[in-house]
Amino acid sequence: MDNTQKFTGKAEAYSCGRPHYAEGLFEVLAEDYGFKGREIADFGCGTGIFAEGLLSHGSIVYGIEPNADMRAAAEKALANDRNFHATDGSAEYSGLKSGSVYAVTAAQAFHWFDAEKFRAECNRIMYGNYVALAYNRRTQIDLHAAIAQVNSRFCPTFKGFHGGFTDNRVSAFFGGDFKAYTFANDLQMNSEEFLMRCLSSSYAPRKGDGAYNEYISAMRELFGRYSSDGVLDYPIQSKLFIGKIR
Repeated sequence: MDNTQKFTGKAEAYSCGRPHYAEGLFEVLAEDYGFKGREIADFGCGTGIFAEGLLSHGSIVYGIEPNADMRAAAEKALANDRNFHATDGSAEYSGLKSGSVYAVTAAQAFHWFDAEKFRAECNRIMYGNYVALAYNRRTQIDLHAAIAQVNSRFCPTFKGFHGGFTDNRVSAFFGGDFKAYTFANDLQMNSEEFLMRCLSSSYAPRKGDGAYNEYISAMRELFGRYSSDGVLDYPIQSKLFIGKIR
C-alpha cells in the first residue's frame, strides 16, 4: 500500500486517540526559534494536532497532507482559524511557492518520508532554514512491551513503533548539527481513548479485517490489566529535534 493511503479510514481514531504535544515544545519553537508570527509548513499534518499547537502560539500554518481523509479532518477541526491553510501535497512536493515559508515541521511523520527529497523540498520552500521534527514517545516499558506483543500477533505490517525509526536517521538528515529537547507529556486515558490510540496506528486492523475483533478484545484485556478505576496512566515524552539544513 502507498504510504499516503495507510491512514485512509483512520481519521476518527487518530483525532480521538492521538495525544497532543507538550506545551513547552511550542513555547521553544515560538520564542527561541522565531516561529511566532511566521509562516510554517507542517508536513504530514494529519488531523491537525501539531498544527493546532503551532497556531495557538501565533504561527501561520500550511498543513501539507496527502491523505484526503486526514486532511478533511484537519480542515474541519481548524475551520475557525484563519491562519490555517490545508494543502494537498507530500513530503517530496508540497505545492507551496518557492521561498514562501519561514520553517518546516513534521510531527509523527518523518519516518514515512524520503529524507533526501524532503530536504530538497524544504530548501525550495523556505526563506529561513529551520526544520523541526517532533515525536510523542512511549516511556512505560511494561505497558508498551505488552502493546507491542499484541501488535506483533495481530498486525502483519507491525515493525516496531514508528516503523523502526531511530534517532540515527534524524542525525543523518541534519548532518549531525541539531538540538534535541525532551518534554514530559504524561497522559491518562479511559478505555475508549486507549482503544482509539491503538486503532489509529497505520498497521492496526480496520473494521472488516479478519483480526479486528480479536485485536479489540486483546487491547481491552490490556487496559483492564494496567488501568486502575477505569483510568490508564500512559506516560509519554514529546521529543523535538531542530536544526538548519543545507
